[in-house]
Amino acid sequence: MRLSKYNKLEKLGFTFWVKRQNDDIQLESYLIGGSAIAICTSSNLDFNLIERERFITSMAYFLKNETVNKINIEEVVKTDIKTAFCFDCSSAEILEADHIKIFSLPSLRDICSSDNTKKDFLVKLKEDLAS
Repeated sequence: MRLSKYNKLEKLGFTFWVKRQNDDIQLESYLIGGSAIAICTSSNLDFNLIERERFITSMAYFLKNETVNKINIEEVVKTDIKTAFCFDCSSAEILEADHIKIFSLPSLRDICSSDNTKKDFLVKLKEDLAS
């Protein structure tokens, strides 16, 4: 089998292009109740999927909403969403509207570092929502 000129150069160590790295941050979004959305990065500092979903569910129960569904952020109808919780990520362009109240929050790792920080976060969040 004969090698092409390209393959010969490649065997010698020449590289003609470098594959593009995927630098996009993947966002996971959860619909809480029918009017709130929680957005966090999928690689939120060593938190696996189960831990992220457990935290979002506990936050929903704290806010007196029992339904939490993982959704695609592009499928969200803007008129339904009144509140957005962005955990350690910038708010998505799809959510930038006048009628949506956006909360920029620290990472899940910071919030869940201890029981006290988690309780303090939830109490402060409830106060912010009341005002």
